[in-house]
Amino acid sequence: MSGTVLALPGCAGWGTCTTQACEDDARLAAQVRRQLDRYPALRGPDISVTAEGSVVYLHGLVDTGLERSMAESVAAAVPGVTRVANMLGVNNPR
Repeated sequence: MSGTVLALPGCAGWGTCTTQACEDDARLAAQVRRQLDRYPALRGPDISVTAEGSVVYLHGLVDTGLERSMAESVAAAVPGVTRVANMLGVNNPR
């Protein structure tokens, strides 16, 4: 897989993170990223994670529909996540 890396968590991606909410978004996105990195198929720069409030956004490409579903399930299981907006595309639909 190859792609562009977008690793800007929540409002922290828009400049200096100065509010508690912004810091919380960055922390939640980092927690989700760590959980995704536990799975070899979900590691790397092809999945970006952002958070706003308790909603996590997944962007990028994965190789299969199973990986797409797996990424959503892993993100949803992180404490503090209330919803996952799964915007992952499948690189090689079969």
